[in-house]
Amino acid sequence: MTYEVNGKQYVVISAGGHGSFGTKMGDYIVAYALPDDVK
Repeated sequence: MTYEVNGKQYVVISAGGHGSFGTKMGDYIVAYALPDDVK
């Protein structure tokens, strides 16, 4: 998902583990701000 606040663009990723995959259970939301100057 992406969103914009005051002209700044962000990318949001939801991630988590799953017991049947042998990973630790968990739910996470991570947001990254995109750089202002895109070439």
